[in-house]
Amino acid sequence: MVIVAAVMEAAAPLAFANEKTTVRGPFVFTCSGDPNAALTVTFLGANANRAKLVFNGATVLAKQAMAASGARYVAKNIEFWNKGDDATVEWRGKQLNCTTRN
Repeated sequence: MVIVAAVMEAAAPLAFANEKTTVRGPFVFTCSGDPNAALTVTFLGANANRAKLVFNGATVLAKQAMAASGARYVAKNIEFWNKGDDATVEWRGKQLNCTTRN
């Protein structure tokens, strides 16, 4: 039994290699009333458990975090909270209020 468990555990990463990644987006948000301050968000994974955020030429991969309402994603010094067409973003200390352009 121990050998079977070890073989199955070792093979687990191979199962993920064959899965197709689900992608939703990209969605473009205008932030803080500045049309040049665009935030592009692409949700990744079957359950949208990750988000690729692109802002001012920087790309960050954020993980989904607990949220009472809406969807929240966090990375080092970055927080993206989205509900409907609106988002609140903290990008490396800068607070942004955003709305989708899609």
